[in-house]
Amino acid sequence: MGKTASGAGLLDRLSNAMRIMACTGLAAMSLVTGADVAGRALRHPVYGSDEIVALLAAMVTAFTLPYAYQARSHIAVDLAMSRMPARMRRAAAVFTHLLSLALFAVIAWRMFDYAVDQWRAGVLTMNLGLPEYGVITAVGFGFTVFALLIARDVLCPSQRGR
Repeated sequence: MGKTASGAGLLDRLSNAMRIMACTGLAAMSLVTGADVAGRALRHPVYGSDEIVALLAAMVTAFTLPYAYQARSHIAVDLAMSRMPARMRRAAAVFTHLLSLALFAVIAWRMFDYAVDQWRAGVLTMNLGLPEYGVITAVGFGFTVFALLIARDVLCPSQRGR
């Protein structure tokens, strides 16, 4: 994958933008929750705060996966892997990358399929009446970027960890 003038590829820029959006979503979750707690103390809770926080949590989770993968901040089984010979470690890494790629590609595809079903059915959240398909599509997008980063690592190991 070629580099742009700024030195970062499209997937890297997407991952960084998603990380920023996830941080913003996490801050929004905190603000909504804080406002709801304060509002409850004053007998005026934030209507629909649980829906807002749940929708943001789904987006935050999906949007942090690509960055966590690139930063290698996900959980790895280092104890078992460190005892293997280098060749076996590489083979295990390729196998787990391929397995992860297949899993997250299927999850992304199914999320988009589910979003279309929700859109066609006109499904809205219970209290605020927000369309659920938007967040489901965002989650599918997060999993797609995650799967593409894994695919890049499998196909172009030299690009890993940029």
